[in-house]
Amino acid sequence: MPDLVDSTVAASTADGITVAAAPAGKRRDRYWLRLLATATAFSLFGVGGLVLRFVLFPPLKFLYRDPALRQRKARDMVQGAFKTFIGFMHITGIYTYRMHGEEKLREPGQLVLANHPSLIDVVFLISRIPNANCIVKASLFRNPFMRGAVTTAGYIPNDDPEKIIAMAAASLARGESVVLFPEGTRTVPGKELRLQRGAAYMALRAGVRPTLVTIRCNPPMLMKNVPWYSIPDSRPHFEFVISNGEQLIPLEDMQETPLAARKITNQLKVYFTEERAA
Repeated sequence: MPDLVDSTVAASTADGITVAAAPAGKRRDRYWLRLLATATAFSLFGVGGLVLRFVLFPPLKFLYRDPALRQRKARDMVQGAFKTFIGFMHITGIYTYRMHGEEKLREPGQLVLANHPSLIDVVFLISRIPNANCIVKASLFRNPFMRGAVTTAGYIPNDDPEKIIAMAAASLARGESVVLFPEGTRTVPGKELRLQRGAAYMALRAGVRPTLVTIRCNPPMLMKNVPWYSIPDSRPHFEFVISNGEQLIPLEDMQETPLAARKITNQLKVYFTEERAA
């Protein structure tokens, strides 16, 4: 690898033809339009949260007396809103994306575990998973933009580890899918993955083999400790690879013990470390 970064680098096209790429660090792919589109997208996200809370969710209390049905309708609305948000960001050229094995996400009763490189990972996943439950920051239940969505949709606050595991297992038993990032927060670039054992305990208690989603974003976008307006110089590409993890995590004959949870967590760490670097 050259020591200098001010030279033009070579890139290969799909046809095998080598072409000259733009100099490193040069803003391209309509940078300023992407920045404007990103600001518009996050503004719409905030407005959408208020519309859900004050316009769309209140009638559900009168239309659906059954709490479970009301919750499902709320989640359908959230999924539709997130799908619209993802579509807007894609159409306006903020990023490109591709999903491998997306049909797997549509199966009910899954524990979906993913690495967490970007702020919008959960938005991507919920936009593709019907009746998705997820573990969210307890502070969102006090956020004026998100409180209505997370409460009405019955999402799980992350304020009590044992309560999280119990609620997630109960959700899976009802045939709902649960989305969780085992890291507990966004990945810090350049640092070793640090996974919490809650995901392993959920899998053990519910007896559900996790569905694993590897998320890659190149160049990185919306990383931890990076403000939304610090967009990359070139258009990012998100890639999602969905795996059922059958060989990775054999749950048969495993009891809910610290040893089993530690073993599964280590397997997850190795898997996501290798897959995100692939």
